[in-house]
Amino acid sequence: MDIDNWKSFLDRWNAQWVMAQGLAEPEETDEEALEAGGLGFPPADERRTAALEERLGTRLPPSYRAFLQASDGWRHAGGSASLLGVSAEVGWYGDPMGMKAVYEAQLDERSQRSEILLAGMWERALQLALESDLTDVLLDPGDVDEDGEWAVHVYKGWSGEHPDRYASFAAFMRAMHREFCGGYGQEPRFEDEMTRELDASVERARLACLAGRDVDTQLAVLAEAQSFNRPRARMMHDQMAALVGPADALSVPVDMTDPLYVREAMPLLAVEHTRGHLALDDGWFVRRHGEEGRREAEAALAAARARTFRYEPPGRFGQAVAEAREQARWGDTDTAWRTIAAAVPDWEPYGPEHLAPFGLRADPVLGPLVTPERGRHILATPRAGHGRGGASAVPPGPTGPLGLAWTEGAGQDRSSYRFVAVQGVTPQVLVERLGGGELLAPLSEGELFRPGYGRPDRQDAPGGGERGSLYRVGSCPDEGGDLSGGGAAWSFAYESDPEPYHVGRVDGPDAAVSPGTRAVSVWCERRHSPCEVFPDVFHFSYAEDGRQRFRAVARGSVAESTGTPPEGLDPDLFGTALFGGVPLAGAEETGPGLVPEAQIRALDAIAAVFGLALPYFALRHGRLHAVRGSSWNSPPAPGEARVVWATSRIRSSAPGGTQPTPRGDRRRPER
Repeated sequence: MDIDNWKSFLDRWNAQWVMAQGLAEPEETDEEALEAGGLGFPPADERRTAALEERLGTRLPPSYRAFLQASDGWRHAGGSASLLGVSAEVGWYGDPMGMKAVYEAQLDERSQRSEILLAGMWERALQLALESDLTDVLLDPGDVDEDGEWAVHVYKGWSGEHPDRYASFAAFMRAMHREFCGGYGQEPRFEDEMTRELDASVERARLACLAGRDVDTQLAVLAEAQSFNRPRARMMHDQMAALVGPADALSVPVDMTDPLYVREAMPLLAVEHTRGHLALDDGWFVRRHGEEGRREAEAALAAARARTFRYEPPGRFGQAVAEAREQARWGDTDTAWRTIAAAVPDWEPYGPEHLAPFGLRADPVLGPLVTPERGRHILATPRAGHGRGGASAVPPGPTGPLGLAWTEGAGQDRSSYRFVAVQGVTPQVLVERLGGGELLAPLSEGELFRPGYGRPDRQDAPGGGERGSLYRVGSCPDEGGDLSGGGAAWSFAYESDPEPYHVGRVDGPDAAVSPGTRAVSVWCERRHSPCEVFPDVFHFSYAEDGRQRFRAVARGSVAESTGTPPEGLDPDLFGTALFGGVPLAGAEETGPGLVPEAQIRALDAIAAVFGLALPYFALRHGRLHAVRGSSWNSPPAPGEARVVWATSRIRSSAPGGTQPTPRGDRRRPER
């Protein structure tokens, strides 16, 4: 980051400093610097610059050399350095505090080049800070870029932190100028040609953003104005950033009378609070809103945790959001996104500072739909009456793979799962047929395993103490990625990491949910590690009108099937072909594991015969209603043991012999 004209840059900084002195309290002004004409000094001519280089025994980096020839030193360069860079006084730092040894002690064979350079910097650096508050400004001749610039390290001895690094002296001075101007950014009387241009650029970016013009350009313009702490810039930049990235630093002012804050920013801040490191300190969030906002702040946190917040913007866009939520909560996330995208041109802001519907990110059902790419699409769509051209209203294509094979877990940690799908009924009816109770608030896949939402043992379940089921339910997409219509529609109940499969006692729910229609169920159980004592299992069954017509179970080298397979479905796909002939390492006693390619073939066949698919995005990245159900395992017969403890042992490396050590106890129904 070079400075093309050092005199112009320093003259502006100096004039701004003089202006700021007129705004300061008398005891805070620097009368001596004012009498001397400001921050600068007379320039160093070529002779004086050459003399410094001869004294140091090296040629100076280009930007520091050019600085000296515009001003031989600088006052108040940053918050702690009150005198900087005078050619007659700068010298080698010499590491007086022994910092090199401290930093070298932290190095090892994995240390990066930047860490090695920093450790050696202390002995070879040039000290520029001549008067400061325990702050060193160090030019490092060992950290040089392709232009010959030396890196600058600013070490604040009172902070206990690593030094801040700047690529060059020019980059350091630009940053210090921004820091100075930022201290007066909210002061209306701090005004000159530069601040007026920055404020004008903010307004141009606001209009361009509403018109859907280049998103990155507007973000860059607002970021530049934000770096000088110009009014409005940070708030607008954060709104855009919330749609294309993390939303944990919204700077919308707290105002409980402003719908921009109450309906857009506050719910999103509440969601981020519940996810962040302050999640256990609700008092911090509540105190931000004062006593007058306490009730609303507590309600926002409660809604974020219970996932009951509903984003409800005004007008036609709000109507589309409500429609999209109903679509997304049953798994039709692609249609829901298209509903939102098509309505973006009708979006209405709450005021001139409002740029986009970033509050969508707080909605527990719709928020996961707004990926960074989709957030960028919203920003690239003209809205709020600023034209209807630009980005396409409906971006093409579904999100994620179709069919059933993706459940096999390619590209992810393969784990156990099961699902039941029934044709011609709604998800609500499927829940009733499964005997489930009230629908839980929408859950993501990860939230299923968080405290308070996980799978505690169900003491009221058949057989007592069985864990039961925690399904997420929804509607199945058709081959094009949309939800099927009319009587052909399928609904599903899907469970990740279900209770352990109990061979010979599985009463799949497909028969119970199929009166008047047909249903299929799949249960895949995978061994999580070679030390587990039970083999992999793949279970498929099919039912019509309340009766199971076909069932196939493959378990290692053993496979069995009963009934007549559906037309077009090869039963051999569900036999021992699902397993290779080679056991996993250390699993000789339990037999081979499921072969991913064979499992994919079986799932593809089910999808083709029944026209069945599960919504990838909704299950992997979205939130769906959950419901608790009964165990698929029947209770043990009289006289049978109900559970066993499966353990494995490893050899201890402790001296004195090999002591067996238990590892990974896991309760499993006896098989």
